[in-house]
Amino acid sequence: MSKMKSLKLAYIAALVIGIVILLAIIVVLVAPLSPLQQAQPRAPTVEITLIGGEFDDKYGFAFEGQALSSPGPTLKVKVGETVKINFINKGQIPHTFAIVQELKFDATPLFGASIGSPSKPIFPDVESSIIFTANRAGSFSYICTVPGHLERGMLGKIIIEE
Repeated sequence: MSKMKSLKLAYIAALVIGIVILLAIIVVLVAPLSPLQQAQPRAPTVEITLIGGEFDDKYGFAFEGQALSSPGPTLKVKVGETVKINFINKGQIPHTFAIVQELKFDATPLFGASIGSPSKPIFPDVESSIIFTANRAGSFSYICTVPGHLERGMLGKIIIEE
């Protein structure tokens, strides 16, 4: 075999190896993590079940088994606790739940704590939940993020203590 053919074959082999390596890197970066590799949320240390819905001419929240109120009940947890919020929509229309700093329906949820969204709300008689870690102290609000529901009283307070 001539030296030129050997050189061409070496280049083609290097190119093929490079493409295989590049494809392997892409597969590793794009492929979903296996269940063992995915971050597993810690088991909740606190579990709270809230209901949401309409009453009289208002919207509100309550602990399960209690009457809806506006504002809803004050939630208290400690910094570092892993909290599970179960939200049950007992109303006749869609609602959501989110912990926020600002009393605005489109405020950014804190701690990743939101259930549903204005475009994908929780429908009547549906239960959904979120697990998050309360990683900073303060007094915050929880609200329904469906436009107009905050103004009709669908809010409450969450206090995260040291």
